[in-house]
Amino acid sequence: MRTLAAWLLIAASVAIGTASADDFLRWPPASRVVDSSNASVNLPSPVKGEHDAGARLNLVTRDDGIEAWAENHLAGPIEVLLRPQGGHVISADPPLPARMVVPAQQRGLVARLRADTSVELQMDVVPGSPNARPKDIEYGYPLQTEQVRIEQGYGGTYSHHDAENRHAVDFGADIGTPVLAARAGTVMQIETGFERAGRNAEIDAGRANIIRILHNDGTMALYAHLKPEGVLVRVGQRVRKADVIGLSGNTGFSAGPHLHFVVQVNRGMSLESMPFRMFGPQGILRFTEPKPDEHAAQNPMQERRKSRQVADSVPIK
Repeated sequence: MRTLAAWLLIAASVAIGTASADDFLRWPPASRVVDSSNASVNLPSPVKGEHDAGARLNLVTRDDGIEAWAENHLAGPIEVLLRPQGGHVISADPPLPARMVVPAQQRGLVARLRADTSVELQMDVVPGSPNARPKDIEYGYPLQTEQVRIEQGYGGTYSHHDAENRHAVDFGADIGTPVLAARAGTVMQIETGFERAGRNAEIDAGRANIIRILHNDGTMALYAHLKPEGVLVRVGQRVRKADVIGLSGNTGFSAGPHLHFVVQVNRGMSLESMPFRMFGPQGILRFTEPKPDEHAAQNPMQERRKSRQVADSVPIK
């Protein structure tokens, strides 16, 4: 299973000399429509099954230069990295590449650039704060079933090789099984409306319905492969442990119905999964730490599941 940070990572080419404010970026990139009335660049309204990156790069022209603002639309912090493409060196304050953490549903000034700057910019976004301080917490079993069936555990050879998913667990579950919050928190991000599953990582990895819940120590739990319209919570909603938050399914990069559960933390523009303790219907669940795999680094799928994915740049016309 490819992750799932890619749903928040955006890469777009912004020609500062030709674009003004309101460059709305999306993962994956959507076509751009130029509004000639105000020379700004807009995107069509979201459509069913389209991921919203949850962030906006807003370029504002001032008398003394151009301000690059990062807007966070999620109910939790994001970390952004703004950099020029192609290794160009441009005058900016602070110098590029520039990083910052943007709090939930707020915006932050990433950098100021000279007014005569003309270069392509790229902004990468990762969910969560790098200042998170994980606590040792016992998680609840995230499904409303009496039996536990594990399809893939820590370091699973099918898709749990990368840092984001190394400590993920795939729980077997029939489509429509209620999904429970394993820990109290705030619904940070949801994706719903996807309808199909497939085994092509390039095509299907970004098409899973998900819920991302932010915990009070900065960690985030991801519940993935939910059924179409199987998200039963809204962004910003507070949930308690064992609340029903969704319905399991089989969407995205998946070989069969299951719930992908993983606890992640931002380690500085990179998501890492964390081992966790969990109590199941019959008692404590024990997950074995993955063993070093000499072949994992040679797995071509691993290279397609990096924390900081980069989309094909789409130049502004």
